[in-house]
Amino acid sequence: MLVRFVYLLVILIWATTPLSIKLGGDSLAPIAALSLRILIAFFVGSALCTLFGVAGLNIRRHWKLYFAASISLFPNMALVYLAAQYIPSGLIALMFGLSPFFTAALAWPVLGERMLVPRKLFAIALAALGLLCILADDVVITGDSYTGIALMLLSNLLFSGSAVWVKKLNATIVVSPVEQALGAMAFALPGMLLSWWLWVGFEPLVFSAVSLASLLYLALFASLVGFVAYYYILKVMPVETVSLIPLVSPVLALAIGSVVVDEPITPAMLLGAGMIITALAVHQGLWRQRSPMNTVMDTRS
Repeated sequence: MLVRFVYLLVILIWATTPLSIKLGGDSLAPIAALSLRILIAFFVGSALCTLFGVAGLNIRRHWKLYFAASISLFPNMALVYLAAQYIPSGLIALMFGLSPFFTAALAWPVLGERMLVPRKLFAIALAALGLLCILADDVVITGDSYTGIALMLLSNLLFSGSAVWVKKLNATIVVSPVEQALGAMAFALPGMLLSWWLWVGFEPLVFSAVSLASLLYLALFASLVGFVAYYYILKVMPVETVSLIPLVSPVLALAIGSVVVDEPITPAMLLGAGMIITALAVHQGLWRQRSPMNTVMDTRS
């Protein structure tokens, strides 16, 4: 019962994070909202580690891993927060789903792994067609939307590059998920705070009720609870079941965005979303039974 609850919790967190990011811009600049989110998550996480006697950071030995992981937070997440100013939260969720394709493309030159097999090449082509279908929709996509989509594509590239680099380092450096998360936050925060100062300056903050709720939700649930919950289900549930989360969460995100803030959902967007989600299923090989060895190999991709 607990495992099922945690699994549903992860899906809900993944589905609501894009909308929470978008709502957080109600009264805060994007870089300010992101910096405060990571700052709160870092100090709360560090306090919990101290309280429960969990080992802290080992910067001298693990700094390279922390730095590689930090790229997934900054500048990656800064791009996501900027993109939220231009495109609907449901489209952000769909764009998140493109990261496995970028990972597959980067894995060969970085890791020497042959991941661009015919099945995955077909999935990449199908996902690209789905994205083009969405781009052709003049109801959802306006002039400014192209800026948001470009930012999300760059975000995917940075996120996937970070993931591949971390995987390469994990071959020789082994740390706990909590240490890796806190290390990434510690290395990302200086860049975030400097960007905040250069971009908008440290002016007095004005929080609307919506921005404050979004900030606390993202810091405490999306960054801390979501992280722990995801690694918990990854440990106790079959990989095939966990792999369904990126397929379910964008659909739920589209529905939540439409209901909560009346974001448009058009036939072209649904068609494009369906193509991208199908491409994800093909990419992960979810239509066929896999041996334990194949499951491990796909998980690493």
